[in-house]
Amino acid sequence: MGINVLACFAVAASGSGLKVAAQPWNQPIPEPATESTAQTIKLAEQLNAVGARFFGAHWCPACKEQMKLFGKQAGRNLNYVECDLPDKYPEQVSQCRDENIRSIPTWTRPGSPRLEGVQLINTLERWSGMKPEQRN
Repeated sequence: MGINVLACFAVAASGSGLKVAAQPWNQPIPEPATESTAQTIKLAEQLNAVGARFFGAHWCPACKEQMKLFGKQAGRNLNYVECDLPDKYPEQVSQCRDENIRSIPTWTRPGSPRLEGVQLINTLERWSGMKPEQRN
């Protein structure tokens, strides 16, 4: 498919741990070892509410880093689209083609410019339209 991995690094936003009932990992990308924070769980909810999608590949180091910033609990709720397992996820690979994804990770949402590379949590909060009072 000709996808280039952007070599971007990000610093994880720190926060207090949040205990959530264990649920099985449901994403094609490997499960992060990190726990989610209240901030990243709220952000995942906001991203879903605005129709954001996270395009990546199961083998992509930058995509794994992006998922690590969200942690397990928030990560399982992201609208993640796998761009490189056509036999297992043909409809997701088609979405990648339809959106003309050329580098991963890429974030899209209706009515907003796409974001490419690993994004900081605060950047995604602003991009998603999350209001400051929603973050607390």
